[in-house]
Amino acid sequence: MPTKRSSGPTGRLILSGLTAFGYHGNNPAERKLGQTFTADLEVTLDTRKAAATDKIEDTISYPLLEKTARTVLEGKPANLLETVAERIAAALLKHPGVIQVTVRVTKRPPLLNLDAFSVEITRPAD
Repeated sequence: MPTKRSSGPTGRLILSGLTAFGYHGNNPAERKLGQTFTADLEVTLDTRKAAATDKIEDTISYPLLEKTARTVLEGKPANLLETVAERIAAALLKHPGVIQVTVRVTKRPPLLNLDAFSVEITRPAD
C-alpha cells in the first residue's frame, strides 16, 4: 500500500448512491422516526500499483469503503449532516494509502419545496 502522502499521480475510487437508514437531524421527528440518507464518496489514493498488479490487496476494497460509511450513517445520531460527513471522512482517512476524501451526505428534508439537502466536504489526510 502506498503511504498517506503521495507526490505522484493519484486516482479516485468513487462510490455513488450509498443508502442507509439513520436517525440524524435537528428535528425531533427525524431523530425519533429516522430516514434514509444517501452518501457519495470520492477517495483519492495512488492507484498505480493496483493497476500494474491487478490485485485487490494493492488498493482499497470498495466494499470496505461502503461498510465504513454505512457504519457511520447507521450509527450514533447527529443533529447536523455536517457532523455525519465529518465522521465519515475521518473514518475513511484511517484507511492506509488514502490521500484525500470527498464526502457528500444527502437527505430529503421535511420541506415542501425542496427535494433534497446535501452537505459536501473535502478533507486531506494529515
